[in-house]
Amino acid sequence: MSPRPPASERLDRDEVLSTALALADADGLDAVTLRRVAAAWNVTPMALYWHFKDKDALLDALVERILGEVDLTASGKADLRTVMTALLRVLRAHPALAEITPTRFMRTDAGIDLAERVIALLRAEGHSPVAAAQLSIFLLNALIGLVIRQPGDPAAADPALRESLLTAKRARLKSLSSQDYPHLTETADFFLGLPDEQEYYERGLTMLLDGVRLT
Repeated sequence: MSPRPPASERLDRDEVLSTALALADADGLDAVTLRRVAAAWNVTPMALYWHFKDKDALLDALVERILGEVDLTASGKADLRTVMTALLRVLRAHPALAEITPTRFMRTDAGIDLAERVIALLRAEGHSPVAAAQLSIFLLNALIGLVIRQPGDPAAADPALRESLLTAKRARLKSLSSQDYPHLTETADFFLGLPDEQEYYERGLTMLLDGVRLT
């Protein structure tokens, strides 16, 4: 009988990434460790070093993976809204990874391809090279802000802490005098959650795209 190959060679890189992505989506980035991913595959962390030398390399690969979900081939000659909508859809699906995406964007082939497409679209609209590059950064950061800073979702990893912060925010807004703060009291509920997520993201995206349009 032939000797069994080592665990590192038996592991499929894409399947390991799927495990890590599921952990990030369910429990946040703190849950994404080589030890925990290895445990899910019933191997030692050393077995993962065949594919990822450390956690930083694993996070790079995860950002590459989600940016690869932005399908630039199917959209053909898509306009800026179509590309930005596709990117926003991916960021919404993987909010835990959204915040680390800017620093790793250009370290991935998928990020390079996406940047080239966005800058080309901005140049086609008449922006200078410098303006197109800067606007592409503004758009990415703004989309991420829409996702990770949406109303009713305090930036805290612990669910109990998130609920505590939201409760305190609700109490503060509801305590305001409608005579002194008529507009805030009228709109208080919109600072505590999203009654219509689609409307929120559509309005945000429209504002961003209107902002980069040449007049």
